[in-house]
Amino acid sequence: MSTSRTDGLPVSVVDRMSLVLEALSTGPMTLAKVTARTGLPRSSAHRLLEQLSNAGWLARSPEQTYELGLKAYEMGQAALNQNRLLHQARPVMQGFAQRIGYTIQLGVVDRDDTVYLAKVNGRASGSTPTAVGQRVPAHLTAVGKVIMAYAAPAQPPSLRDAAGAPEDPAVARSGAVRFDKEMAQIRDHGAAFDRGEAFPGIACVGVSIGPPDHMYGNLAGLSVCAPIGALDLQKMVAPLRVVAGEIWQRCVATDLARH
Repeated sequence: MSTSRTDGLPVSVVDRMSLVLEALSTGPMTLAKVTARTGLPRSSAHRLLEQLSNAGWLARSPEQTYELGLKAYEMGQAALNQNRLLHQARPVMQGFAQRIGYTIQLGVVDRDDTVYLAKVNGRASGSTPTAVGQRVPAHLTAVGKVIMAYAAPAQPPSLRDAAGAPEDPAVARSGAVRFDKEMAQIRDHGAAFDRGEAFPGIACVGVSIGPPDHMYGNLAGLSVCAPIGALDLQKMVAPLRVVAGEIWQRCVATDLARH
């Protein structure tokens, strides 16, 4: 099946369905909103919405709005239940949040975004704006930064462009230099910091899980977050590394037991 694009729009049915499902991940929408969000022709968007609704991936309300349906929920739960890393991380994260009192998150990088897979709230963090399944530009988050830093030697250009290079070539070069410098500092210290970059007033520190060249290593990371001023980011690096190491050991032990 062709996956080329015409006028910037995906040609394959799978790509177009993915575009519609991703648009609806933000909440219910009318046909007009789906068309505006995806850029698909109205007739194509309507046909896909109806097909996905008939198959159970979407639910259609009497007011003719569409939202994710039962099949999407079932598949999402199945994906979470099959995630070995998530299984090993959850109990360790819960223990950390209860013991330390700060919110801890597990995330991965996908298409230049940090995607949060798990979050355990801590009593000392108060309300924090992230949520499981949420996407945030990776270069703004502590988890995203630490994963990008270890992937830097082989990272695709899109990750480097995610730093927000403007049109002015001179300013773009300056931004790229700062970005590369930050990535080098992260590799030197083994931790990344977000001081209100992703969300105003929220600070985070992030570390990767395991060696960066292993399947459980640079594919995922942990971060601790709290309001700026409530959390000493530097002092949190060591405890967070201990948690990451425990999750790593659990994953390795589980894999060895399978063979």
